[in-house]
Amino acid sequence: MDRKETPVIHFPSTEWFLALKTLMEKDPERYRRLGTVDVALVAKIDGPRASELYEITFRGYRCIGVRALSSLAEASPGAVTLEGDLETWREMIEAITKNGKADLPHTLNTLTLADVPMRVVADNQLDLDRFYRYQETLQEFFDEAAAVATDLDTVEAATA
Repeated sequence: MDRKETPVIHFPSTEWFLALKTLMEKDPERYRRLGTVDVALVAKIDGPRASELYEITFRGYRCIGVRALSSLAEASPGAVTLEGDLETWREMIEAITKNGKADLPHTLNTLTLADVPMRVVADNQLDLDRFYRYQETLQEFFDEAAAVATDLDTVEAATA
């Protein structure tokens, strides 16, 4: 199914992350070649008024769950948080949509390298290391956005 034939999904939302999960499930060999993954990633999107939190859990070669959180205290033990402002997330998704995958300035590695404009937060070094160990799989997961018709507009953008 072509991206233009799919329904438009608002970002950020549970539905948007579930769309990536569904696309990941459609191409298991793409993920098998990267190896197993064992991490709960919390996407923290800092908006103009509040932060939105989504936990994406990976086990084996799959994404096994997506859920919205009302606070970081609800995250799974050992979860790693990827945080950035809404504009940075938008730019990353726009680059993925335009190029079919993240271009160099918009990869997770580049965006988190200096803790600016995104940063990775974990309770301890071992949990933090899991983000970098599984970064290629996480990048492939976010690159699935190329096939998702995404609405990146917000009420704040419309009134600006």
